[in-house]
Amino acid sequence: MDTREKIVPVRDLGARLAHGDWLALVGWFDPLTATLAKQVAESTAPGRNLLAVVLDADDTLLPAEARAALMAALRAVDVVTMAKPHEWRAMAASSARIEIVEDSEGERRRSAEFVELVLKRDAS
Repeated sequence: MDTREKIVPVRDLGARLAHGDWLALVGWFDPLTATLAKQVAESTAPGRNLLAVVLDADDTLLPAEARAALMAALRAVDVVTMAKPHEWRAMAASSARIEIVEDSEGERRRSAEFVELVLKRDAS
């Protein structure tokens, strides 16, 4: 499958979520590290689809489109959408069979730690 087919606009999200059980991982995924990719893979469960909601923000390392493409490349991810925080929730609300996992503080911390690591390595 062409991973770009996994990326859908927010307006089409309701139709995709109407079928089956879903886990929505919400975050900036900035950057997508091997550790984060492993966590995504471990969050899957048989019979449950995985939605990655890539949040758009001005202060990210990579643009939302690049982060969405990276998330779509993960085998465990079934659908990816890009949205401003809270923009996508109206579409998800139409599905009672969705569990939402969001860790904004953890996301920001991991991103800051990544930047710090790169700067340390660059200074060496």
